[in-house]
Amino acid sequence: MPNVDASTQPRKQTQHSRPSVSLQKALLGVIATALLAGIIPAGLLLDRRLVAELEGRARRDLQLAPRLLKDRDLALAEGMKMHAKEIARTPGVAEAMREGNRALTIARAEAARAGFGDTIVVVDSSGTAWAGPTPDPRLLGATRADTQSVGVVSDSDGLYTVALAPLEHGGTWIGAAGVAIALSDASAGLLAGLARSDIVILGALGQPTAATTRDSATMLIARAAAAWPRDSAVHEIRVAGTRYLATIAPLGDMGRIVFVRDLSRDLGVMPKLRLLAALSGGAALLLGLVLGTVLALALARPVRSLADASDRVARGDFSAPLAPSSITEVNRVAHAFEEMRHALRSRLGDLETANSELAARQSRLVELQAELIHRERIAASGRLVAELAHEIRNPVANLRNCLELIDRRLEHDPEGREFASMAIDELLRMHELAERMLDLNRPSGVKPGQCEAGEVAREVVALANAGASPEGLVMTVEADGAADAAIAADALKQILHNIVQNAREAMPQGGSIRIRLSQENSRIIIRVTDDGPGISPDIIHRLFDPFFTTKGDAGGIGLGLFVAEGMVRANGGRLTVSNRDDGPGSLFTIDLPAAESDPLKNALHQTTLKLSPESRRV
Repeated sequence: MPNVDASTQPRKQTQHSRPSVSLQKALLGVIATALLAGIIPAGLLLDRRLVAELEGRARRDLQLAPRLLKDRDLALAEGMKMHAKEIARTPGVAEAMREGNRALTIARAEAARAGFGDTIVVVDSSGTAWAGPTPDPRLLGATRADTQSVGVVSDSDGLYTVALAPLEHGGTWIGAAGVAIALSDASAGLLAGLARSDIVILGALGQPTAATTRDSATMLIARAAAAWPRDSAVHEIRVAGTRYLATIAPLGDMGRIVFVRDLSRDLGVMPKLRLLAALSGGAALLLGLVLGTVLALALARPVRSLADASDRVARGDFSAPLAPSSITEVNRVAHAFEEMRHALRSRLGDLETANSELAARQSRLVELQAELIHRERIAASGRLVAELAHEIRNPVANLRNCLELIDRRLEHDPEGREFASMAIDELLRMHELAERMLDLNRPSGVKPGQCEAGEVAREVVALANAGASPEGLVMTVEADGAADAAIAADALKQILHNIVQNAREAMPQGGSIRIRLSQENSRIIIRVTDDGPGISPDIIHRLFDPFFTTKGDAGGIGLGLFVAEGMVRANGGRLTVSNRDDGPGSLFTIDLPAAESDPLKNALHQTTLKLSPESRRV
């Protein structure tokens, strides 16, 4: 424990040397900063967007005002022309005009007006106005030609919109009659409601004749607008610090109409919106701080508990309690910390156990070193035995020849021949054992040649079936046509015999052994599968080692698979082993090069395979 305290002391000093802040204050600061960073820029952006939108809408309204005025004048002109024609066609009006009876003409025209318009207009053939404003000669000429009958007329009383219709008697033009509407403050008010702006109507001399409001700013703007071109452009003007928008539209040939928009009235709603936004932002900030305080308290308490427990773990105390939390993530951290603490406690116990095991393994290592030296001695003995086997082969062969000679001379002595045959068999077994001992350090040289692998496999199966086999053992050979492999038949037979023999011994209760041959490109693939228990992963990598056997006292010296693998490798192939994927059992795979195609050589080879053992011996 003193070592632990000494190691943690520098860490604590480093932490105390830095400025720190509590988790609760940090969370509140982050929440307040995030809210202010989100509310203030959003409020400023929204304020500018609203101001720009309100100003843009005012400009669009003013741009549409001349068009609305034109549409309104067209509709009004149609109505005025219809009434002017009704007045001119009223019976007695033209007769009174022809007779020169001014009062009767005016009375009959007034009766025909029936309240439409502000007054009637009666003009004789010389252009003298008997009633209403005096039209200009161009309007009279157009009315006489019946090409235009509505226009704006300037009079001493102001401006009028006049509609005339010709008066004729006997096909002769004798004057005109119609109606007139004064462009007064009332008319300006109607137009202001349509255009949603203040209206100032200017006369022929550019002086205001009617207006919706006559304050100084509006009049000043109207006088300045008298000099503007008739392009319907929207102009911005500042008067006494107040911003105005204005545009101008023609009013016939005699006047103009000015549309004025006070932006302070359009933007008058902005102070209330700003106040409302400020109150909403303050409420959101206050609510965020309250919720942040609750969250900080709920988060800081268990985190502080975790920090205290961590310090106690550093001192070797694993029993510090952990405060619960209503936050899922904090609970997960606490649960993970508890598991880590439990695992650490277990690991410390395991470490103590490992230390004791390490001492035991050290002693075991000494024993293994001694065993390794012992095995080196055994290997040296094996090489000596191989040398002895090499020297024994020749005397054994001589003895076998002598015994075969005696066997032939004991033709009439059955008992003697029996003993001679037994002696020959024992010598053959000694010769085979000597050959296997030699194969351990010097595998038999592989004779170059080729064979039909399917026939060799079937011959191996036939020989295996002829011997003592477990009951229920089934061996089959499957081949996809001829499979000529570049290996001698005797060598391949020995390889397959060793593999099949190991498979038979692995299934004492019976099963199935399947030899499957196929040709893949220029390779002959032979797969030998069985239904045995398979091979343990701990020993599968040692299966081709010399003297390695799992038979124990049952027999076998561990050279069969070692020799088979060496023969396959010497013929340019590869022998591998694995457990089956489709069920229990093992899989041996022999990968050999395919034999070169030579019809004459193949025929001779097939003939050799079909010869009986006796004929081949001869």
